Amino acid sequence: MSLKQRDHDTAVGWINAELAELRRDVGKPNASSAARSAITLAFLLRAISDTEQREFQARIDEIYADYKPSHATAA
Repeated sequence: MSLKQRDHDTAVGWINAELAELRRDVGKPNASSAARSAITLAFLLRAISDTEQREFQARIDEIYADYKPSHATAA
């Protein structure tokens, strides 16, 4: 495995871990900050592509979209 592929795999694993943490913390202040920071840093370091960056950002949006309806019905 090349260094570039290893960096990519590490970045994706880190982002996925932050997204899992976001799912647990959604609704708390700044819940998405770690996930967004991980995505941005991985993109700036060129460990993930522009397309992957947009896909990860969309996953954050999906997490919040799933949270809002379930949160509203629970109230």
